[in-house]
Parts: sequence; C-alpha cells; structure tokens
Amino acid sequence: MKLSRLSLIPLLVAGSLLAQEPPLDEFQKMLQGFLLMLEQSQKSLQELSQTEQKPIPEERRSFQLYYKQIDNKADVEKRNDLLVKTQIEYKFLKDKDIPASTIMTIVRDGEVELYGKVHSPAIAERAMDLALRVRGVRRVTSYLIIKRLSQKVKL
Repeated sequence: MKLSRLSLIPLLVAGSLLAQEPPLDEFQKMLQGFLLMLEQSQKSLQELSQTEQKPIPEERRSFQLYYKQIDNKADVEKRNDLLVKTQIEYKFLKDKDIPASTIMTIVRDGEVELYGKVHSPAIAERAMDLALRVRGVRRVTSYLIIKRLSQKVKL
C-alpha cells in the first residue's frame, strides 16, 4: 500500500507532538483550566434557562379608576359626533375645575367616553354631568383615573 505525501503530513505532525510531550504538570493545569471553563459555561447556561424569580410584591395605590356609566332617558336627537365632541370639550375648557387638557373625549353615535386624569371623584362627576347636558348625547361612560394632588407645599 502506497501512501501519498499529503497523507504523511498528519502522521509526521502527530509524531513530532508525541516526541515533544509537555511536562505532566502543564498538561494537568491545561486540563483543570478546561474543566473550569466547562463548569462556568454550564452555570451560565443554567442561569440563562431559568425564567422564574421569587416575587416580593409591594403594592402602591397612587390612583384609582373611576368607572361610571350614565344613560340619558330623555328623547335625544341624532347629531354630528364631531359637533358633540367639540361642544363637550368647549364646556370643559370654560369650567375652571375640570383639567380639560388631561381629558380625552371620544364620541360615537351619541355615546361619549371620557378618558384621562382628574384630581377627585367630584371633578369626574362634574365632567360627566357637563357631557350629558350637551344636546345629542345618549350615554356618558367615564374611564377617568383619579390621581390625588400631593399635599406637600414648599414655601
């Protein structure tokens, strides 16, 4: 059986490596380093695969949802939704207690939805009452959030 010159190269390299064996201490150090690297990679994989954590809940109640729905039982004429929305927002702007810039108004077929932030339930009731009094409104639904003002005042 004939061996080509290219097939002899790996045999020569392997033979030269065997002839120059590293001292046993260096080989053990390399092996220990390799095992340490394997352990660390296993730990990393375990940490990446863990998806749960122990929760420590801390509840904060800084706001509350003010949900309320009021129907208008009177006969209501059909009006343009854009006109109704404009009139409601104008009433909010005229009222000094209602923060008009923080309330979003949506009108669909005479049904009004109020979204936003107010400082008290009384202001939310006032906004709902003003919206219900606009001609063409059949129902008002409040999704307002009540966020109380902080009492800290620096002088």
